[in-house]
Amino acid sequence: MSFDSSKKLRVLLLAEMCNPSWTSVPLIGYNLAAALARHPHLEVTLATQIRNRIALEGDPIHRHARVEYVDTEYIAKPFHKLATLLRGGKQLAWTIDTAMMWPSYVTFEKAVRRKFAREFEQQKFDIIHRLTPVTPTLPSPLAKSVSIPMLVGPMNGGLPWPKEFKHLARQEKEWLLALRGVHKLLPYFRSTYRHLAGYIAGSRETEAKIPRHFHGKKFFISENGIDPEKFPIADKWCKPQGNFQFITVGRLAPVKGLDMIIEALASVPNELSPRLVIVGDGPERTRLERLVAEKNLQAQVRFTGWLAQADISRELRSSQAFLFPSVKDFGGGAVLEAMACGLPSIVLDYGGPAELITPATGIRLPLLKREALVPLLGQSMRLLATDHALCEQMSVAASLRITEVFTWNAKASKIYSFYKDILHVEQAKPEVVDRGLRRERKWILPSRKSVVGRSSMTASAT
Repeated sequence: MSFDSSKKLRVLLLAEMCNPSWTSVPLIGYNLAAALARHPHLEVTLATQIRNRIALEGDPIHRHARVEYVDTEYIAKPFHKLATLLRGGKQLAWTIDTAMMWPSYVTFEKAVRRKFAREFEQQKFDIIHRLTPVTPTLPSPLAKSVSIPMLVGPMNGGLPWPKEFKHLARQEKEWLLALRGVHKLLPYFRSTYRHLAGYIAGSRETEAKIPRHFHGKKFFISENGIDPEKFPIADKWCKPQGNFQFITVGRLAPVKGLDMIIEALASVPNELSPRLVIVGDGPERTRLERLVAEKNLQAQVRFTGWLAQADISRELRSSQAFLFPSVKDFGGGAVLEAMACGLPSIVLDYGGPAELITPATGIRLPLLKREALVPLLGQSMRLLATDHALCEQMSVAASLRITEVFTWNAKASKIYSFYKDILHVEQAKPEVVDRGLRRERKWILPSRKSVVGRSSMTASAT
């Protein structure tokens, strides 16, 4: 194939999850899509699920991208309800949630193929990029059925449960862990990786597990980022006006290690008496509040519940250090937000958070058994609470790292360069007769017309 490097690259972004009003993957999809749409050398078309329409209507992304909505609610909504039923709610058993996404996501890409069939045949796009979902367990059937180069990512997930905390998997209701490898036997998995031209890994763990069927170009960049306009990058560390204040942000769940924070706080000498702000909510809140009372820490610990992003930013900027001892976290977006606010961080040296910070920006604790880890956490908290010069040094380094590596615009520029690398490789390949659409093997999935009583266009599947 050939492309004119003097013209804008025409990109079709697939972001089934893309919503500025939500958190986690939908917000990641939106932020990265918006950053790519703003890039001066890209002409972007965004294909997203119709549940995102209300949130995207009137959004600035329309000034930079053509946005097309794909209605798969007739299958997405019932499978979402089934997943919620099997999980016993929406806070635990995330492996079940991912498994239940398979039918609706495959249907989404098939619908994209139909919607853009003429444009595929006419080679209206130079490259196709799937942004979300980020899990590598969900295939992309479109990769096989079009001859336009396609890439996926940043992909992230599949982080193994650490042997030191295997018992927490039961508390998180991860009953499907023994069946995690089944996705490799499902339709489209092998063909996805055989036909992909590029793969962006969002973590080193995910990069190491790219299937051997993949022979395209690889690239590494984390899936999380920062928008400086919404989350201004701090220019200095916030010195304590009274007691030193630690803060943690996230879902109050067993895996997050919040009970270890409380026990470590109890070990800090009384003369320091640091404060702790816990932002978020979840199934562990009652137990954590009880633990705070048992340790007589009510005067030092404050639970805020869920907060708006502006309020989270305010809490972070009035704190001095960030705690995130999650024992299994493949992302760690909260760590980036803390770094943007100029906070040194304490994380475990495992998974996504450990890849976000450096020794200059925070402290990485070795992943040990709980009884050995809590004292180390307490020692690190005492170090930061007493060495303010170290905190200031880490604060400057954290803000600089965010600016250079983790803003969405910086990520978009790196991805644009990766697009060009992929297209140069494709350009060097021999010309083929097959263009646009390839013949696709049929797998039986319900069509819109075959489902009786499908949901309305605006019903949410999430």
